[in-house]
Amino acid sequence: MGKPESNLFQYIYRKLHLILSAGCLFGCIQGLPVAIQAQQNLSDYLTVARQRSPLLKDYANQQAAIQLDSLLIRAAQRPYVSASGILMFAPVISGYGYDQAITNGGQYAALASITQPVFNRKILQPQFRQLHLQQQVIANQRSISTYDLEKSVALQYLNAYASLMLLTHNEEMLHLMRQQQVIVQRLVQQGVYQYADYLNVTVSLQNQQITVDQLQSQYHHDLALLRYLCGIHDTATVRLDEPDIQLHTLKPSASVFLQSYLLDSLMIANQREVNATRYLPTINWFADAGLNTSQLSTAYKRFGTSFGISLSIPIYDGHQRRLENEKLDLQELSRQQYQQFFTTQYHQQISGLYQQLRETEQQILSITQKLATSEELLAVDRQLVQTGNVRITDYLLAIQQHLLVQNSLDQARIRRWQVITELNYWLH
Repeated sequence: MGKPESNLFQYIYRKLHLILSAGCLFGCIQGLPVAIQAQQNLSDYLTVARQRSPLLKDYANQQAAIQLDSLLIRAAQRPYVSASGILMFAPVISGYGYDQAITNGGQYAALASITQPVFNRKILQPQFRQLHLQQQVIANQRSISTYDLEKSVALQYLNAYASLMLLTHNEEMLHLMRQQQVIVQRLVQQGVYQYADYLNVTVSLQNQQITVDQLQSQYHHDLALLRYLCGIHDTATVRLDEPDIQLHTLKPSASVFLQSYLLDSLMIANQREVNATRYLPTINWFADAGLNTSQLSTAYKRFGTSFGISLSIPIYDGHQRRLENEKLDLQELSRQQYQQFFTTQYHQQISGLYQQLRETEQQILSITQKLATSEELLAVDRQLVQTGNVRITDYLLAIQQHLLVQNSLDQARIRRWQVITELNYWLH
């Protein structure tokens, strides 16, 4: 046998080792990003869904591309430098060949050229404004897509949580029925209840176990679908926390849904200005320098330079400008019709959701009162079972009625959260 001091030292060492290992593991888990931890609340799932959504990343890439388009426009206004060269010999043999008056016998050139547009500020302003509006359109679409994603995830979270609530209450009833089975078995042995009563409890208990197993499968399915929407590859079973969903207030500024129609109107108006710039005069300055000759014998004398200004003025285009504006008029008319119809639906949708919310909250108050009565009845029957003063069928019926009321309350609570989620979506 070892010494008592040695055994005590080994015991303390093992305990310290376990505590330190657990502490290190907890610290590592705390340091993990949300995306690879087990998600248990709605906020975690929303965060992961936003982080992993390829659509939201695509919008970010589109905005970056528009920034590059702006740089491309600016780059096109800077001097453009190019180099060119030509070596062409047109011989005349025995009087046969190209006309020397045209070809000069050949051409030999090596030039460096530069050109740049000038005085084009009025042409550029609508183009930059168009890019800015495109940025706003993409930002607005990204916001709407974010809200779409958040609503889908929240509604699926509520589906999964509803399954969990149903599973939890049925598990509680299963536990209660197991306790009552033991009590009834004892009372049967004492002659208080008949053996048929014990069989009734046993059959009800078996049916309740089947229900719990089915609800577990349904919860696992809903949880898997929630992770699927968020892009999470995980099969671990977690118990979701109760969602914290609060009703938002209506923004004083325009809704993102109505803002999209305003941006469309601005885009159409700016397109008119872009079309108008096609009929403005364009001015470019240019210059070149190098060798340009038709005779190799005097090539050393033909190094030089040239420079100047070019002007282009549109005069007639076959009424294209008028036709383009007529197309824009039709687009604006369609936009106004869509906006008017959507605005009516928008306000009707919000009014309907507020009405549903008030009705659901009234239902919750009414069902809560009924649940209190049901719980009181179940508690009384539970005491009577222990003394054999209530029929087993009546007690089992009380359990089923209590489950029905509890499920009704859970469904009303879930419905309230669903309505708030829909309202919050439209109130953005």
